[in-house]
Amino acid sequence: MRRRMLLMVACLLVVGSAGYAISAETTDTREAVQRTEQEKAFILDQMRLLLSSIVEVEDGLGSSDMDQVAREAAARGRKANANLARPQGLAAKESDAWKAMFASVRTGFDTIADKAKAGAPPLEINKMLADTMRNCVACHQTYRIEVQAH
Repeated sequence: MRRRMLLMVACLLVVGSAGYAISAETTDTREAVQRTEQEKAFILDQMRLLLSSIVEVEDGLGSSDMDQVAREAAARGRKANANLARPQGLAAKESDAWKAMFASVRTGFDTIADKAKAGAPPLEINKMLADTMRNCVACHQTYRIEVQAH
């Protein structure tokens, strides 16, 4: 329970700082990526969905509900999102590094879903979730989204 609470707090801190400098004295050195308001809203919505699923995966692990783990992880995987409607032109703005980080997150969720369906131990799946989330953290440490000036 304590581990799950710490994980949720860490996620909220990472997402909460996604668009802001860490403090008034610290310069935000993350790479600024220019997106339209619609593109930024789409990206942030996807991040919130990932966080919601992380919470549900952890809840499923904590209550030994592997069906819940598999369902929630699969919902955020590449397989379920292959035809996700994205704002037109967004893909052309994404660097190879950005694409690789996000693809790794989606693939991680697919792997978690597959392992949960196969009956892998909760501790193994929890470790896989932590490894997947390292990509989330890396992305937030690397990039900040700015709305393009018109």
